[in-house]
Amino acid sequence: MTRSLLASGFAATLLVLSGCATVAEPGPPPLMLEQIVALAKEGKDAPAIIGAIQASQTSYDVTASQYAKLSREGVPDAVLDYMQQGQLRHAERMGRREAYRDYWMGHGWYGYGPVWYPRGYYAYYRGYPFYGHW
Repeated sequence: MTRSLLASGFAATLLVLSGCATVAEPGPPPLMLEQIVALAKEGKDAPAIIGAIQASQTSYDVTASQYAKLSREGVPDAVLDYMQQGQLRHAERMGRREAYRDYWMGHGWYGYGPVWYPRGYYAYYRGYPFYGHW
């Protein structure tokens, strides 16, 4: 009797561990703004850069001044338009998500810090934010 209990416990442990090993598949890392500028400086055209953004499954939350800086660095306008459309789609999804929640109670106030602190940007990869400064 104890041998069957030990065998069933061992089998259950193996089942749990094998399930944990297959949960997450590592994907490509997010494509950060510095890498987009590097692709533009390498001479890649807009469809190639947009393809790289799509392959990395990244969307961006950047400011207008950061878009202007990207443009000055040589990033094509079509890429900037694609990034902005992704930002709008992400904002729409987040707005829908927040509509289901009630943030009026219990979450407090979240500020961005002092006004002189430069605002960074977020690159979203499969729904997870990656914070960066540029």
